[in-house]
Amino acid sequence: MFYIAICDDEWSAIDLLTGYLHELKSPKLRLTTDPFLTGTELVTRYQQGYKYDIVILDMLMAPLNGIETAKIIRTYDTDVPILIVTRTVEYAVEGYQVNAYRYILKPVDKPYFQKEILTILASLAKTSDSYFSFTNDKGLFKIKTSNIYYFESNMRTISVCHKNGKAEFTGKISDIEGSLIEHHFIRIHKSYVVNLKHIKNIFKEVITLDNGEELPLSKHRSKELRQLFLSYIKDTI
Repeated sequence: MFYIAICDDEWSAIDLLTGYLHELKSPKLRLTTDPFLTGTELVTRYQQGYKYDIVILDMLMAPLNGIETAKIIRTYDTDVPILIVTRTVEYAVEGYQVNAYRYILKPVDKPYFQKEILTILASLAKTSDSYFSFTNDKGLFKIKTSNIYYFESNMRTISVCHKNGKAEFTGKISDIEGSLIEHHFIRIHKSYVVNLKHIKNIFKEVITLDNGEELPLSKHRSKELRQLFLSYIKDTI
């Protein structure tokens, strides 16, 4: 899933770009958009912990214009691609200061706009596979999969344990299992999906991770886990 912020002081402009973006959606390309009428609202989102995969900014807004908004965003995220939509290119030099990905002139040409978005998403897709993203009441988060120890399910609440602590979000453990199987995560129990990279020891019905935690191993999953673990060790030696 890709998350795109659209910031413009005119709803008609937001609706137009939202429509262009939604035309790109498909089973293989999932994206969602968040609208903002002022740069201040978008900056507040970043201050709350949200992060986006793409930010689209109108240039002429108040109290913060596009460049001013971008400068603040850069203090929270130095890498997010920022597209600035404008009726004039007089601020183009300033755009380099915030590492703007592209200036797009109004009225926005749909084929050109969609092509630029697809180019960005294709580039992001090459690296996004190494990250796991989720949202909760504290914002949008992206965690490097190699830093994740395991996921634990408690009804519809999923806890993700990673090197910097734990976080919770709403979801299904079966969805986690399916989406991360190619990244060496395996279901070891009805409530746990574990990263093979961090397994230190398997003994009887207990798994010990390299952070010292012990997790239960279901009997009917034991054989598959041991086989996959041995294969993983062999491939990484």
